[in-house]
Amino acid sequence: MMESNLINWTLDNIGSRQRNGLTPPRDMRETIAQIKALPPLPGSALRILNLIADPSADARRLADIIELDPLLTAQITRWASSALYGYRGQITTVHDAITRVLGFDFVLDLALGLAVLAPLKSPKEGQIGTRMFWTHALASTRMMAQLAAVMPAAGRPEPQALFLAGLMHNIGFPLLGHRFPDEFSYLSGLIKANPTLAIFNLETFAFGLNHAEIGAWLMNVWSMPRMITDIVYHHHNPCYRGENHQLNLLTFYSDCLLGRLGIGDAVNQVCPEEVPALLGLDEAVCLQILDSQNEELAKILATAEQLTD
Repeated sequence: MMESNLINWTLDNIGSRQRNGLTPPRDMRETIAQIKALPPLPGSALRILNLIADPSADARRLADIIELDPLLTAQITRWASSALYGYRGQITTVHDAITRVLGFDFVLDLALGLAVLAPLKSPKEGQIGTRMFWTHALASTRMMAQLAAVMPAAGRPEPQALFLAGLMHNIGFPLLGHRFPDEFSYLSGLIKANPTLAIFNLETFAFGLNHAEIGAWLMNVWSMPRMITDIVYHHHNPCYRGENHQLNLLTFYSDCLLGRLGIGDAVNQVCPEEVPALLGLDEAVCLQILDSQNEELAKILATAEQLTD
């Protein structure tokens, strides 16, 4: 049953001043399909310029810089996966894009060109703002790697897949803020007025859709690898049992743990008791990892702040 404060807040705020511009477009898939390029988040251009001036620069260091930015990562991977280059394999990492398809010099120039474009104009503040997006992305990449290290080897995802899943699974939030600012503002108000309710449920209530769907539509438009699209779309669904279900379940569980620290959109998300066992994880060990993550939180927050300056 919906909590009374959500009902009251909604009734109080359905006035003529809020009706205009708050209804999502009739076909958001069509709207997203019309996006020709999404600029990366700030910070990438300076790092790439510094790398250009470094005579010891190599593909691995370039990939490390690009992978700090989920939107830039998606763009580079999309270029390498396009029919223009005729590569028949699957590209899931920036390093593969550089070494197997595009080449170092090309990606260096391409990444710089993309990085100097205007960033996504999504609000910085709030539970779904860009500061929290980056905080969550950085924490997720660390948490998922640490959890995977104590999983049984047979079910352990590849490190590159872990990184991309942790970095990109919430890409729907900055896209929502950039392309649909009225809806973003409306959702932010709902979240602030209802701090005990799950964000995923609030956005579904408000719009009949959620950031996972928005992000997955974007991944489909970009023809991203199936692994990325699956995680973006299903990361709030622990019952998903498709091709990439172990990675998806690990993403879900990582989000639940980080939610205990107040990080991300799973702050009020309920984690089924059986999830750690399904991953072959000892919950007590996972809680120890969470404690170590908490000790690193100040550094994560500082890095996220730099990325959103």
